[in-house]
Amino acid sequence: MVEQLSGVTVVIFIACGVLTVFLLFIFAKRQIMRFALRSRRGPHVALGHDADKGLRSELERRLDVIPRIVNEPKLINKDDARYILPPGSTIPPYYYRLKAVDDVKTLEMEILKQDSNMHRHPTENLRAFLLSSLAAPLDGSGQKMVHQFCDMYEHARHDPADFGEEEYQAYSRLFLKLIDVAKLLKSFPNSRKTSPNRTPVRRVPDLTKNRSSTVDIKLQLKDENISRPSTLTVPAGEVDSSETPV
Repeated sequence: MVEQLSGVTVVIFIACGVLTVFLLFIFAKRQIMRFALRSRRGPHVALGHDADKGLRSELERRLDVIPRIVNEPKLINKDDARYILPPGSTIPPYYYRLKAVDDVKTLEMEILKQDSNMHRHPTENLRAFLLSSLAAPLDGSGQKMVHQFCDMYEHARHDPADFGEEEYQAYSRLFLKLIDVAKLLKSFPNSRKTSPNRTPVRRVPDLTKNRSSTVDIKLQLKDENISRPSTLTVPAGEVDSSETPV
């Protein structure tokens, strides 16, 4: 009986071992196939891995600049057949929104035409740009007009509410007024100082001048020390008799 039990136990252990090896083989094969499918494009190699340090840093700098590359193209082309409509046809509901966005680009071009230093990046806030660039011609009294224009621009671009012909006419009146204000920038040369894109130039001190002045001062002090007398002679008549000699 003991021999029979030991034989059955050995068979069970052998069967369990074979089953375990079989399961491990299936699991390993699945993992190998999974990694093989993921690495079809070959192993990953860092960009510029074998390049020089200068070239690698330049590659990294250009890659970091990519997220900041933004462009706002013109949305409506005069030759686009979609917007050449026969009489009596209806205008698409988004037409006036596109015109409002294009008018902002026209205003920016007019400001840039008057002052080449006033350029707005697409990621820059439009309201802050107009308030700073048109501050001199508006003289503080037209800030309300700029705020109204920017509010209507945000309505046309982001607000889901209707922006039709009536809203665009009010927007266009403000746009024409700001165009007239932008044309006055040439008569205000100090307006360039308020441009947000003008970065103050940091002046580097001239080290050669400082070194030369320091050397001159040291030489002058050295000459004074050489010509300075080591003893002081006082006439006998000028000595106060009341003082006690040391």
